Amino acid sequence: MGLIQTLQSRLLRYESTALRYRQAYFSAARNLARAQFLLGDAELSQRLWQDVADRGLDVERIEQLMYGCWFQDDPDAMAEADAAYLSRTAPHESPGIFEHC
Repeated sequence: MGLIQTLQSRLLRYESTALRYRQAYFSAARNLARAQFLLGDAELSQRLWQDVADRGLDVERIEQLMYGCWFQDDPDAMAEADAAYLSRTAPHESPGIFEHC
């Protein structure tokens, strides 16, 4: 029974790569908003922006999460702001050969 319980607990804790990637953006935006807006700490902000650059994160996406969302501690508000940004920046798919417009 121990093996089955271990497998079940690991399966229940699995997070997809997309979810972890999204959480990286949320965390970066949350930390930057706190450093810039609440603390007014220019040095910390600079280090956090350098971390964003080092990780290759999309700066515009982070700015959208910082300025397009009033409450960075609210996961639903962050998800809504992120979805709005992604829908605006997603490449428009052209119809396939057999599809009609």
